[in-house]
Amino acid sequence: MSQKKAEEECGVLIYEDEASFGQAGSLHRTWARRGKGTTVRSFPGRKSVKVIGAVRVGEHSGWHFRFVERFNSGTFLGFIEQLLRYYKGTKVHLVVDNAAWHKTKSIRKWLKEIRHLIEVHFLPKYSPNLNAAEYIWKETRKWASHNRFFETLKDLKDGLFRRFNRFQGNAGALRSLVPHFA
Repeated sequence: MSQKKAEEECGVLIYEDEASFGQAGSLHRTWARRGKGTTVRSFPGRKSVKVIGAVRVGEHSGWHFRFVERFNSGTFLGFIEQLLRYYKGTKVHLVVDNAAWHKTKSIRKWLKEIRHLIEVHFLPKYSPNLNAAEYIWKETRKWASHNRFFETLKDLKDGLFRRFNRFQGNAGALRSLVPHFA
């Protein structure tokens, strides 16, 4: 059976998660010439950029993301609608963690009405290693925010956007980040 035929019958498997990236960047070990050391400038605030992301695993890997002001049932619902528009005609199996906004009464009611389009599967509590999206966040931090200084939130958002676009344009890179999920 072809991948396309299997997806029409069973649907696509997508792992969703949320992450915040601080304007101050994230300090991480690095190298420097012996005796010289290194300095990483840091912003003394707590401003951050929030992102909802989802990775499709398998032969046809894909990455979807959306910048949001806050994490709540409204932004989660908007993201699900974005996924459903993209995968129109194919059932979506969405794997999520146990965040409170994933389980609100309004979300549960809405999902029940459209269960022919999407089925949500909850991971066990405190098990980020079972969520493929967590590996994307880790790689993003490594290349976009570790030991970096962002003058403005826009600079941070632009850097994240560039990294996410690389994921979208390179399915092979996504597969290499989450091979054990395929």
